[in-house]
Amino acid sequence: MILLEALLEIDGWRSPPTIASICVRSWQVMQRRRPLLADVPTELQNISTGKESPWIAYWQNNPINAWTGGNRDETVQSYFKVAGDQFIPGFSVAEKNYPAFESMAQELLDYRLTAYESRRVSNETSNNVIPFPSPKQARIEVPYFPNLKIACGYFKTGRADAEEYRSLGRAYGNLDPQRHFIARASGSSMDGGKSPIRDGDYLLLELMSPTRAGSITGSIVAIERQDEVGDNQYLLRVVAKQPNGTYLLKANNPAYADMPADDSMRTLARFKAVVNPLEFAVGQQFLREEIPPLFGAEFNPGNWNAGHVVLQDGKIHVLLVTINKQGKSEDHRYIDHWIDDHTFHWQSQKQTGPGDNRGRSVIEHERLNITIHLFVRENKLANGKAAPFQYCGPVRYVRHLGSKPMSVVFNVPELT
Repeated sequence: MILLEALLEIDGWRSPPTIASICVRSWQVMQRRRPLLADVPTELQNISTGKESPWIAYWQNNPINAWTGGNRDETVQSYFKVAGDQFIPGFSVAEKNYPAFESMAQELLDYRLTAYESRRVSNETSNNVIPFPSPKQARIEVPYFPNLKIACGYFKTGRADAEEYRSLGRAYGNLDPQRHFIARASGSSMDGGKSPIRDGDYLLLELMSPTRAGSITGSIVAIERQDEVGDNQYLLRVVAKQPNGTYLLKANNPAYADMPADDSMRTLARFKAVVNPLEFAVGQQFLREEIPPLFGAEFNPGNWNAGHVVLQDGKIHVLLVTINKQGKSEDHRYIDHWIDDHTFHWQSQKQTGPGDNRGRSVIEHERLNITIHLFVRENKLANGKAAPFQYCGPVRYVRHLGSKPMSVVFNVPELT
């Protein structure tokens, strides 16, 4: 298949190439499909041009030999022949039919290469084609206080009761449920600067104590005080130490004046991060129609019954994957599969290639500031009804193979 793809690229059906040129172009094709280099001898995997005599000898003794009948019974007609130093097709295509022939040949090539890559990767993982890792194994649950509003404005009364729990991944560091907790921001005094905190944001905070406070100058902290009736009030501010030893509580939003700190206030917690609410959905299961609201979208069967949905002017891609495609042939049934518990192999729609807009948006998603979210289910049905998808979190492109469809390998950070 590599040799045929090289032949297509250099228009070898119309103008038979030399043996040397088809070997060099085949090597170039292999560089784009580097996982397949594992199938050639180790000493040939790092050659630099494809013009080296060991490579040409290897290519002549393998695909060229096979396509010219070296592996067949002499009574079976070969598709190609070697005459002098040329590799020549054994049949001709009328010029008027050539565009259709070229398109059909490319489609077959892409299918065969994609199916082979899928089988090869599956074999490397002991044929365990549908491991279904649990993100919760790598996540930790921390308290969430829905009634505790951390004011981004002026002091606001809140209550640390009705404790719930939310799970977070390793991206937030080593979390301790005894020290870390989540609360909501209320107001806009911190909505400014390079890292704005907006009204309604989920805030990850770390409780402070005399033995674990450290320097707070320049830090964003939650300040606590009591109102006239003894209820606790909270405020989020940047702490700035003055030359005279006093402290100012400064807002990121210039519309809010600085506030002097006084003895009625105490530092409750240090601000760690704004948490994307999608974090809480990782590892949870959602029916297809429950997924759009996670991204502020509405369910539309025409869009959401596809496996690749694009939202928000192309900045969010949602992949909806069913691993066991019941009713498909064995070659197609497990094209989408887990390679290991943090690596996923996905196949695009048939019209997607690395050169078109959708293909490039997947391959270059980090550079283009595009987020790709993965939802996976093992089977289409569960107990006779539509099965839910498990949200596996945002993924990162690793490599791809083929075109129309593309096979793409993703890293799934939330599972690590």
